[in-house]
Amino acid sequence: MPRRDFPADHPRRLLAALELFPSRRLGQNFLHDGNVARKIVAKAVAMGPPFLEIGPGLGGLTRLFAEEGCPAVAVEVDRGLAAFLRERYAGSSVAIVEADFLAVSDAEWRRRFPAGGTVVGNLPYSVASPIVLRLIDLREIFPRAVLMLQKEMVARLCAPPGGKEYGILSVYLAVLADAREEFVVRRTCFTPSPDVDSAVMTIRFRHGVPDADFRRLQTVVRAAFAQRRKTLRNAPVPFLAGGSAQWRDLLRGAGIDPAARAESVPPGKYLALARSLDPGDVPPGAS
Repeated sequence: MPRRDFPADHPRRLLAALELFPSRRLGQNFLHDGNVARKIVAKAVAMGPPFLEIGPGLGGLTRLFAEEGCPAVAVEVDRGLAAFLRERYAGSSVAIVEADFLAVSDAEWRRRFPAGGTVVGNLPYSVASPIVLRLIDLREIFPRAVLMLQKEMVARLCAPPGGKEYGILSVYLAVLADAREEFVVRRTCFTPSPDVDSAVMTIRFRHGVPDADFRRLQTVVRAAFAQRRKTLRNAPVPFLAGGSAQWRDLLRGAGIDPAARAESVPPGKYLALARSLDPGDVPPGAS
């Protein structure tokens, strides 16, 4: 598709023209820094098309995909913004879908991305964790992602063992993917300006961890972090017929000291612990 130019309107002017207001409930902070937008899109393009953009807002990133003719689907939950985007990008390489990303089925994404794709998104803090968990579920369809989130959230997702940032999502991503912080984005790059800085991270999911192993991993990691201030020997393990005694044996078998705390255990040992579970130990519907 030949290159087309779309105006780079400032969010404040666009919102006024559309008679729209940023939604606190949806955590809408619109990126207005063109250099940052180009850096994000460049990282996505390097990962490869087609693209799924989550929460395009006023189109700060969408515009660049459309101008370059990159095949993309942009999913926007805000009705007013979705209508604006549909009109502006009609006939371009970008398809606009008005929907809640979290409510779209696996089957719909497979239909739209039969050969897989790369996710791009500026994610509000309030839905960052659910969206990351959803992307983990969709990792076979979307094995690559470029995400902008609050800086503290990126620190949590990329955290190594041993600190307070290290938690459930840190373990999941360390086991399943190569995840890294790429660069910081100052709060002044957004309209309205949020109270904190953001950061851009990349995620590249790896093959080799079967879904059954990941379900076991979820079971043991949730138990381990259920009571962070207590040692692992005290974790709640109702899924084990042998209770705490069986849990301590499993910990030792995976090379984990039952007197350790959850944040001190490396991801690889959690995976070893998960693989030591019998299939019957995993609660039905664990996800």
